[in-house]
Amino acid sequence: MKILIVSLRYLGDCLLAAALAPAIKEKLPDAQVDLLTFKDNRGILEGISAIDNVIGVEHHPNKFRQALDHIRSWNSYDWALSRMNNTRATLYCWASAKHQIMPPTAGKSSDLWIRMLITNFTRPAPGHMLDILSSLAEPVIGANAVIRPVAPDAELSGDLRNELARLGPYIACHPCSRYQDKNWSISGWKKLLQETINAGYGICLTGGPSETEKKYIQSITEDLPQEKLCVIAGRASFGQTGRAIREARAYVGVDTATTHIAAATGTPCIALFGPTSVETWGPAPQSGLPHNFNNKLDLQTIGNTTIVRRDNPEPCGGCRSHNHLCAHFTPPELSRCMQSIPAEKVWRVLSNVL
Repeated sequence: MKILIVSLRYLGDCLLAAALAPAIKEKLPDAQVDLLTFKDNRGILEGISAIDNVIGVEHHPNKFRQALDHIRSWNSYDWALSRMNNTRATLYCWASAKHQIMPPTAGKSSDLWIRMLITNFTRPAPGHMLDILSSLAEPVIGANAVIRPVAPDAELSGDLRNELARLGPYIACHPCSRYQDKNWSISGWKKLLQETINAGYGICLTGGPSETEKKYIQSITEDLPQEKLCVIAGRASFGQTGRAIREARAYVGVDTATTHIAAATGTPCIALFGPTSVETWGPAPQSGLPHNFNNKLDLQTIGNTTIVRRDNPEPCGGCRSHNHLCAHFTPPELSRCMQSIPAEKVWRVLSNVL
């Protein structure tokens, strides 16, 4: 059997969708499982052996390019699975496979063509993303599929390994999100990192190659002893980042794809959450989710994942979701719910897992 997973979203969504592959292989060990995603998402799938082939497509191809993609993959698969039911995902699923499954449409008349093309739609699955993925896998491998998160993995270069060895025992930290409203306060990071160093640990800082991330990391580390720091942001692949986190004593990070990687490695993972729903997007621990996270709790642990939020995490009505301007903080691009997480609270959680 040949199965295609379609994930035309950002890095974190792609990583979550990849969790379908080992679940399918567990039930159908001889199946070929491929994943179609954007070309610049491919790095986050490094070392995930359950995926046989990664197919990269452009973010914004012209119609001729997209038509060629459909012709090349025409009816190549038995099943195509997609968490999204937008136009592009629908066309890739329909062209590539004899059978398709995706979430149901809203029932609008404009969606009639999707309902005509797609053979199967999931049952309603409110809750965590892993629950939604389980419902996608159901027609292929049966009900109650157990979906566990996956993480990329790759050998560290000699230079990176030597730099990390110099730190001794270390904590991995990921301070930046692509969205400003998911970032914690600079003062909070400074206090946490100083406490970590005072306790005798080194710090490995992960991230991407952008100038914004480099400047942010510099701003939170400029007053710290440089011999206790190893900045691998922009220097390590996703797989190498996963390996560095696996070898860390613990991880602290904001709501971003790297925090999902950290949770999936099994390393004690402390995730700082603000405006995003933890019930839908909380980083699943390595063993999976026996029950869901709770949006009403400011502190909760499942497996190796602990989610830390501000002391009163009830929605304040300022934004209702992330990537909106915050009505209760200046500048409004940041969010009060992230900026008001106390450093002392995060340190208490971290010190308890060390």
